[in-house]
Amino acid sequence: MVDESTQDDDEDWMKYANSGFGSTDYSLWDDAQESEVEEEHLEEPEQLEEHTEEIPRAPSPAGLKHLLRMGTCNPCLGRLGGKRSFQQTDEASGQQIRDTISEGNQRLINIRSEIPLCPFCENLFEEAELLTDVIEDSLQGYDIEKLQIGARFPKDQIEHEEGIRKQYAAGGSDALKPSLVKTISTMLNERLKDVTIVNDKPDILALIDVLTLTVTLDVRSAYIYGRYKKHERGIPQTRWPCRACKGRGCAKCDNTGQQYPSSVQDLIGNPIIELFDGQEHAFHGMGREDIDVRCLGRGRPFVLEIKEPKRWDIDYEDAMKLVNEQANGSIEVTDVRRSNRSEVVRVKDTPAEKSYTIRFLVEPLSKPELDVLTAPLDLTEEDVQKRGRGRRKHRRRGDKKDNPKKPLERVEVTILEESELKKMKKAELVELCIERNCSEKGVKADLIASLLATNPGPVEFLPLPDEETILNIIDKLEGVNLAQRTPERVAHRRADLVRRRRVIETRDANVEVSDSGEISVEFTLRCESGTYVKETIHGDDGRTQPSIASLIKAKCTVEWLDVGDIHAD
Repeated sequence: MVDESTQDDDEDWMKYANSGFGSTDYSLWDDAQESEVEEEHLEEPEQLEEHTEEIPRAPSPAGLKHLLRMGTCNPCLGRLGGKRSFQQTDEASGQQIRDTISEGNQRLINIRSEIPLCPFCENLFEEAELLTDVIEDSLQGYDIEKLQIGARFPKDQIEHEEGIRKQYAAGGSDALKPSLVKTISTMLNERLKDVTIVNDKPDILALIDVLTLTVTLDVRSAYIYGRYKKHERGIPQTRWPCRACKGRGCAKCDNTGQQYPSSVQDLIGNPIIELFDGQEHAFHGMGREDIDVRCLGRGRPFVLEIKEPKRWDIDYEDAMKLVNEQANGSIEVTDVRRSNRSEVVRVKDTPAEKSYTIRFLVEPLSKPELDVLTAPLDLTEEDVQKRGRGRRKHRRRGDKKDNPKKPLERVEVTILEESELKKMKKAELVELCIERNCSEKGVKADLIASLLATNPGPVEFLPLPDEETILNIIDKLEGVNLAQRTPERVAHRRADLVRRRRVIETRDANVEVSDSGEISVEFTLRCESGTYVKETIHGDDGRTQPSIASLIKAKCTVEWLDVGDIHAD
């Protein structure tokens, strides 16, 4: 008889034994077999579909297979797979990878029909041919030599593409934006044989908007350098909008919108803009002269900017001849050549010395007028413009403006006539007495007497200087540092500052005395850039010190002024 309890214990022991814990049938190769099974299990492609293990990056076969499963298009597969051959396009490389990896796997062959949208480019590469056509059509009519391609992408699209590219693509693979630009550039190179695709300083930048699949052209301006001479007075350097209509056009300006019918800018720019087939021109000169001043000598350097041209190279000799012919002698251009944007900065920022020839009349001056000319200026550091010593102090809202001590102002005193005063009422006489700061007490006769006493006495003029004195003063002006407060004639467009400028040289002084005793002086001076030359002569009511008028103690009236030479280049 078998003990039931013993039988149950044996059965329980066999259960444990079959589980491997106590089996006597143990093999030393069991671990090795299990390991081999696990390795085989890892190599199964179905394991990647379940996402139970980390997906390796391309160019490993598993990584390339996963790129296919994601629905990656051929161009993206080529740029991300890391298997592109020399001079092989991304499209061809991607097709080669697809054929190799999907061989015999029908699902991988048809994966693009299941996932039609590429997760990396969102099928942008399929539109490369269309974008190439759009760019080619937009360039019609342009005589272009250098072209640059650019693209504008949404920020979130770039970030998304970069994230999955770093996760699954081969190391060092190309980003989406440069790859698309490269693809389109390659297509354009095949179509536009005379155009060079560049990365900087193009004639035209074609900017692609990937959201709207449109192309915007950024056309680089054309630049021309030259020198101009202005032989006639009354011609401004640049366009001057009409004061009445502010450039809109009115009867006063004959609907031109310009204060003056012509300008140096128009005389040079209008003929040349036709040669470039541009839309607009801008004028950049090395300084400027007043409208009533001629510019002679070698001429003033300038750069003419032609905006949105359709060609960038012309025959500059023919252009120079065309400008001079159409100007009819009012201006003359020389040294015309091709230029660039950097030369605009050089021309405008170069503080070139200039030579002027000036002629002025010498007339009597009163003592009060001399006091105005010689009144001291406040030359504090805040008010004096310093060249090359940093920028001007930044001004904030609420800051007090610079207020240099004003020179004495000319006060015009009206001479009162007794006959006119007698016709006025007493109340009017009292108001006039208060205005002229005299006694307003007494009867009407007393008020009239007080007012007549305020009339200025006869004006006494200082004696006119002789010829030798004038010549000596002009000679001693050489090397003098001038203090010039912003003249009244330009105060509306320039900061109220006291500027330091130096007279470099004075020469060829000549004094002429007519039969009537009128004195005319003519001489040439060379001075720093930015010097107010007319004010150096007449003093501008004490705003320029010293001045020739204050030194010779006579009133100086400028008849004409010519720019003799600009000492640059």
